[in-house]
Amino acid sequence: MEKRIASLILCFFAFSFLPLAQENSQEKIRLYIWALKDAYPGIKEDKPYGQAKAHLKSLSEFLLCGMTYGWKFSYTPSDKLRNVSEYFECEPLHSFENDRQNIEYDEIFMREDKIFCWVSFERTKQMMYYYNQFSSIKNPRVIGSGKAKLSKGFEGLQEAAFNSIKDGVREYYRKIIKNKPKEITGTILIRKVPAIYIDSGNYVVELDFFLQTSKIKEYSQF
Repeated sequence: MEKRIASLILCFFAFSFLPLAQENSQEKIRLYIWALKDAYPGIKEDKPYGQAKAHLKSLSEFLLCGMTYGWKFSYTPSDKLRNVSEYFECEPLHSFENDRQNIEYDEIFMREDKIFCWVSFERTKQMMYYYNQFSSIKNPRVIGSGKAKLSKGFEGLQEAAFNSIKDGVREYYRKIIKNKPKEITGTILIRKVPAIYIDSGNYVVELDFFLQTSKIKEYSQF
């Protein structure tokens, strides 16, 4: 009996800290996402939890864009000897605006301080081709983790996601490049739905993604 109770307690805590889930095939993406009910404390809303629902829509489009089209990045490692600061920029490869109409939302419910929702989306043939090209063996699978202030709302979540990409990109190239390059450019495609949770007033985003290198620019002098 004691073992059974311990097992149930363990399952409860595992579920409590599992903010996102997925049931994906290559053709269909199904995400389980959440948003805080009071995502923007102090702001009066016309409709109950209107900001939280808007957050859910923005989050679903943001993640689906990263899973179907991906993002391109430019990364400059910090170099104290050259007085160069670290720089990272990331932006979508393609707008998701024309695809948002194909997103399906269902099973919205509330639990404690969060609103949960299932999101479904089917990849087009073009998206499938793109995914298969990206998932080829020549593109490594990279994992990164990033965080940003919870008080920034959805912008903070985006920042945490891009910091996660920067973390994964930085650690990957550190292992394969001996001398710090001037700039690295490439593209990434999210492989699995991110783990997103809150820790000490921050959004934390953990990403698992495919990495494709476009160009590595070296310094002309050492």
